Amino acid sequence: MKQRNNPEGKLSTKSMDFSTVLAGCIHDVKNSLSILINRLAEVSTAIEDGESKLALEQLQYQGKRINSHLIQLLVLYRIDQAQYFANISEIGIRDFLADTLDPYILMLANKNITVSVRCSDDLYWYIDSDLIQGVLVNIMNNLYIYAESKIEVAAWQENQTFILQIKDDGPGYPDEMFDVSMRDAQKRFSFKSSSTGLGLFFSEMAAEMHQNNGKKGYIAMSNDGIDGGGCFSIVLP
Repeated sequence: MKQRNNPEGKLSTKSMDFSTVLAGCIHDVKNSLSILINRLAEVSTAIEDGESKLALEQLQYQGKRINSHLIQLLVLYRIDQAQYFANISEIGIRDFLADTLDPYILMLANKNITVSVRCSDDLYWYIDSDLIQGVLVNIMNNLYIYAESKIEVAAWQENQTFILQIKDDGPGYPDEMFDVSMRDAQKRFSFKSSSTGLGLFFSEMAAEMHQNNGKKGYIAMSNDGIDGGGCFSIVLP
């Protein structure tokens, strides 16, 4: 009697690329989550009660945070599989910052957190806007939790490099984050804090995807922010 090589209800691992399946699932979940976030925004505009509106805002924030992580995972997967190539073009930085930050301005204002932006109207630079937007969104998601009352965003050109810097008046970065590289930090998963280091790892990879004349972009962190708060910088050649 012949035996079936693939019993009913059991997939052959040889025919299944799990990483590809995972990437597809991430993409589907991300799309569904985007619909949910947009629907929450529509419902929020129709509600006048302050507490209910704030509760919906919290849900929107968590949805955006999850969506951001999913996008980072998808991009990192494509980079690892050599399926992502930086799409670098010259863009107006001030307009780019406005488009990226606007969705967060109201949410932060409702927590009495002000956001100031310092960038000249004529500043242009060659960047992958999707990657750098992902970096900035990750920082703003974190500052929604940690900033006390002020966030300062500045962008400028210096010594043939582009610098984007975000300062806040929160508690600052923990000392252990300065003792290891971003890649090592990403390996240190904490069950207590649920911190994976994914955002910083993504930011470092996004910066390094920007290369010019043998130089790579990089990120830097310090506690030289507002009143000892955090200061995050991304420097691109």
